[in-house]
Amino acid sequence: MKKEPIRHHYIPQFILRNFACDNDKKLVRYCDKESRSISERETCEIFMERNLYRDEINCKDKPVQIEHDLSVYEREVAELVKAKFLDKRKIELTKEEDSMLKLFFAIMSFRNINAKEQFSDKASKEFKDFYKYFQGNEDLEDFWKRNLGHLVKCRSMKKVANHPEIDPPIKLFMQRDTNSLYGKYIIVVEPKEGDGFILGDCYPLTFTGDYLRLPMYEVAPISPNRAIIFASRGVDNTPRDVLVLRPGVFDLPEINEKGNSLIITKRLLLDEVQFINREIEKNSHKGFIFSTSKQRGLEFISKR
Repeated sequence: MKKEPIRHHYIPQFILRNFACDNDKKLVRYCDKESRSISERETCEIFMERNLYRDEINCKDKPVQIEHDLSVYEREVAELVKAKFLDKRKIELTKEEDSMLKLFFAIMSFRNINAKEQFSDKASKEFKDFYKYFQGNEDLEDFWKRNLGHLVKCRSMKKVANHPEIDPPIKLFMQRDTNSLYGKYIIVVEPKEGDGFILGDCYPLTFTGDYLRLPMYEVAPISPNRAIIFASRGVDNTPRDVLVLRPGVFDLPEINEKGNSLIITKRLLLDEVQFINREIEKNSHKGFIFSTSKQRGLEFISKR
């Protein structure tokens, strides 16, 4: 009899393996922020929590249904990432691929352990008062798992919007994280030279403006040499002292006669990569992984 999966990763292992430091793709260099230690760890041991998605209320017959459905979704996205995003300079995405990828990374934020903690007994009274309208028994963890269980079966924002059992606030969260106010578009970036990207447990990482703190873009490293950016339309008009990355990085992709997006990979300067890495390091809660022991621009590593 097959054992139920116990280790539930909130960052898929297909992404973690791209940061591996061994030929077998099992080990990564992990920086533990609490113990201030650096060690080689197996990908199965990090960015996970035991029974994180186990749901014995909504999935009595199969309590690991969410984990199973996430695995199916991850395999689909892993194939897309491997085929198009890891090394190609020119990337063509169909409307369906574009929609699935945006939703997948929006769900990444909602499936994270930090989201689970937000929907816990630690939540503020105002938070609980708002959500008890949608969860009569005020069990916020059940609310989180119930909605997550429905989300992971969707592959587009249209399906989320039309799903009768996904609660309105979650639909709004997904709408915000996939389309923003004026729509979001995908950019692919790579380091021009020097340091590669690191990856932390706050994933993807949102970058906001200084004034209204509106989301400008989210960065999701998929390997030391590649990151996907989900940019809000109009962000390229933001001054560089706020944006940090050069405005040209945020040029809109072309749309061909089929309606597919044509994305040209942009190369980031060393200071831009180091800026992203410092923000990932700063916003990580428990730790982050990196590709080389000589990584520059990291506060934590440089203080060891």
